[in-house]
Amino acid sequence: MSTEKTYQFSPHAEARFKELETKFPQRSSLVIWALHLVQEDVGYIPRDAVDYVAQRVGVAPSWVAGVVSFYSMFHEEPIGKYNLNICYNASCYLMGSDKLEECVTRKLGIKPGETTPDGLFTYTRQAECLAACGKAPAIQVNEEYYEDLTPEKLEALIDELKKKG
Repeated sequence: MSTEKTYQFSPHAEARFKELETKFPQRSSLVIWALHLVQEDVGYIPRDAVDYVAQRVGVAPSWVAGVVSFYSMFHEEPIGKYNLNICYNASCYLMGSDKLEECVTRKLGIKPGETTPDGLFTYTRQAECLAACGKAPAIQVNEEYYEDLTPEKLEALIDELKKKG
């Protein structure tokens, strides 16, 4: 008998999923919403959750896995409390986003795809565009956007986040 635990929605996520089911007559439209519920539950999308969402929505697991791998908002591995994404589109790059990456690498000792040993920060990726061209360079920390950054401002932000824990 297997003692391996497989993912299931939490009671809150289950209630929300049932509510969403009534709003989407085409069940495949629920995939992204269901993945958001999983990520809210556990902080990332574990492999067994891909199978669970596929079963609940009625699509192939490969479809769900494709959605997870396509959208940068979904994480296949646990991430830190603060998830950093630096914009690397033309405007941000020309305004110094490479200096922001140097700042993160120096200050936190991590590169894209890495998490600090304390689990506080993950530098997930270089974002293609954060739609902040007029106030470049920009960085996204979780759901918050910070614009018109310099390495000094970013260091201060990192220090502030460290204090919050």
